Amino acid sequence: MPLYTFRCLDCLNMFDIRLKIDETYGEACKKCGGVVRKYYGNVRLAPSVMPTRSNVDFAASKANEAAKQRDMAAYKRLRGEGHQPPSINGSADLERRAGTKHEINSGVILKEEGRKRKENALNEVLGSG
Repeated sequence: MPLYTFRCLDCLNMFDIRLKIDETYGEACKKCGGVVRKYYGNVRLAPSVMPTRSNVDFAASKANEAAKQRDMAAYKRLRGEGHQPPSINGSADLERRAGTKHEINSGVILKEEGRKRKENALNEVLGSG
């Protein structure tokens, strides 16, 4: 059961009471007989709940936003050409570096060593790229 703090509005006497969540406390103050209400005290917020007051790297945020825009534009171009990249993220890099449609559709760029052999094997299995 939760522990709640109550305070008398007349004499400011404070005391803790365990109540069920659906219970209410309707008794008077034991010291003076005054009205008793729940006391919430000072509420403290962590800096992380207020992002404008924490350490936000605005330069990195702008760079991430620019990268997202480049990726979205590249993704749309690739889709317009009939390709299906696995994700929007990284589509600009994939568009720039990919040599075959198999690389675009899988999202994996073949390494330069043995590239021709790997491309030929992919074309045999998956069709021309």
